[in-house]
Amino acid sequence: MNSTLSSRPLTDAARGQLFSCYQMLETLVEVCPDDVWAGEFSGVPFWYQVYHTAYFVDYWFREDSAGAGFPCLRFDPRIPPEFEWDLPEDALISRETMRDYLRVIRAKLERIFTNMTDADLSRHSFAQEAEVTLLDAIFSQTRHIMYNIGYCNGILRARDLQEADWFAYNEPDA
Repeated sequence: MNSTLSSRPLTDAARGQLFSCYQMLETLVEVCPDDVWAGEFSGVPFWYQVYHTAYFVDYWFREDSAGAGFPCLRFDPRIPPEFEWDLPEDALISRETMRDYLRVIRAKLERIFTNMTDADLSRHSFAQEAEVTLLDAIFSQTRHIMYNIGYCNGILRARDLQEADWFAYNEPDA
């Protein structure tokens, strides 16, 4: 956040928190070695954990109140976003495809937050989820991203690999 007074301080704070987490998700994809990316941990492929996280960020942030324009990219229809379903053994979303998906989602988030005002935070996310405000979606997806990054970082840390380090919000770079 810059030092000048903002006309939308709540939106800027919410944006800063979400985007700091999102940066860590993007970093996670960059630092994860291919063998771990394709590996399975506690019954869930690493890539699938990342896809699940990205999918629901994509899901909860729609550019219109009708909730159209989702999902951004098409994937193998055998890959559901929820963990309750079994995946075919040959299912895989490559790191490059995931990088592309994350870039598309980031661009969408940028467009959404550019036009957002503090008053918008109390409006409903989109028609299909009328009880959820935009602020609810921002908070829940910030928590969801961090939960999944923590899980994935634990996998990397257990193998003495580089992890998606903490991306500070509103702090000077070291």
